[in-house]
Amino acid sequence: MKRLNDGDTADHVFLLTLAVRLGPPVLILLGVIEFYFWGNRFLWFIVPDLAATALIILGVNWGLAGGARAASAILFPSGKGTPAPREYSEQEALVIRGHFAEAADCYRAIIADEPTNVDARIRLARLLETECKDSIGAEAVYLETRTLGLTSQQDWIVSNALIDLHHRTGQRDRLKAELGRMSRRHAGTDAAAGATRRLQELTDEAPGETKSVT
Repeated sequence: MKRLNDGDTADHVFLLTLAVRLGPPVLILLGVIEFYFWGNRFLWFIVPDLAATALIILGVNWGLAGGARAASAILFPSGKGTPAPREYSEQEALVIRGHFAEAADCYRAIIADEPTNVDARIRLARLLETECKDSIGAEAVYLETRTLGLTSQQDWIVSNALIDLHHRTGQRDRLKAELGRMSRRHAGTDAAAGATRRLQELTDEAPGETKSVT
């Protein structure tokens, strides 16, 4: 059975919304017209009316989709327009239903198709850590993500996640290393100042250790 992708899910949700909002008014309008001309005999047309309403909804959906494609072709004729942010509705639905392993596999499939998809990697790492209780796997994903060309914001997200992970798992040395990296890479920010203070606190708790972390 073919798995629905995010685009399929969005299309189906839109069609369902259109049916809910447009269907009843169309049926009522057809019923009023038929009652005007044929009286109570308008009940004979219920089945044809349902079929006509379905065709109208499908036609409107097709017209709107075609209009959107035409507008996209006009606005971005080269196909190089800014792409819409990717949605992860299928994966989020799996998480809500408690299918954590399957959701993780979905994220891995996305990463296999888009190796530079940083967002998918971060989502996978968070899922492994918080729901799958796989801190080792989460750390590996975070560290692999760091090898990509990250923006400053993405680097901060990964570093902060690793700091939290090492704090929860009690990995003191790795925590100190991440705090030191945060203070250097994001110097001048509140995050760096907080990392520096926390690193100093950890060092003061263990006076036998050196204060510098590479």
